[in-house]
Amino acid sequence: MNELEIKEKLKNFMVEDLGVDESILNYDTALFGEGVGLDSIDSIEMISFIDDNFGVSMTGVAKENFYSIDTLTAYIVNNK
Repeated sequence: MNELEIKEKLKNFMVEDLGVDESILNYDTALFGEGVGLDSIDSIEMISFIDDNFGVSMTGVAKENFYSIDTLTAYIVNNK
């Protein structure tokens, strides 16, 4: 799976499972706080999704890796 495929899979998950408005979600959009506004429950679901779909454990990973779809993808690619 290449980087674009990972980004698309993450974006689809956030739109379909977390209810993020697709019109405001870009690969570099902040996912928490003033960005999309995801919360800690969403992050737990995201960790589970990444582990299940990409085989990469995100438990205990520094929060800056969760900033955007771009940063999540970079972490996944570098830790596969």
